[in-house]
Amino acid sequence: AVGIRYGAAHVELKAGQDGDGRYVDPVMIEVGARLSGGRKSTMAQAAIGDWDPFASLIESHCGGNCQRRIPQSVKFLTPKQFVRHIFLPIDERGTVKEIRLQAPTLATLHSSAIIVKAGDVVEETTDIVSCAGFVWLVGEREQVEKDTNEILSSFSLILEDKD
Repeated sequence: AVGIRYGAAHVELKAGQDGDGRYVDPVMIEVGARLSGGRKSTMAQAAIGDWDPFASLIESHCGGNCQRRIPQSVKFLTPKQFVRHIFLPIDERGTVKEIRLQAPTLATLHSSAIIVKAGDVVEETTDIVSCAGFVWLVGEREQVEKDTNEILSSFSLILEDKD
């Protein structure tokens, strides 16, 4: 329908929720002939294991059969682990004095990126690109939930005193 015949396809949908929490009235935002952006492909690889989305993309564009890259033990890209992408919000405008985050010792920590640094003037977070940083977790769902709570409770952005 959109002309993508081989390779990756990235689809974005937006939907509302009804009173029962079900998604309703979906609207297509984008279809792109590419892998998902950001760390989504890397996180899919971490969740699935034994599969390389980047090698599969190249192979498919070269006319290969990506199924050969998927080991027999893998049931069509079924995730083995739970993945979470945590956004670290900025609660108010100000100049960053210090960033506090206790993440390095968490069992499910995959990676993190702090975008702001001391001395930066920041605005309150309004979207996914205006946050202070990100943390990506991979593991058993129960442990990811515990580590998520630890990250959210330990993260703080200390701003300089306002005169």
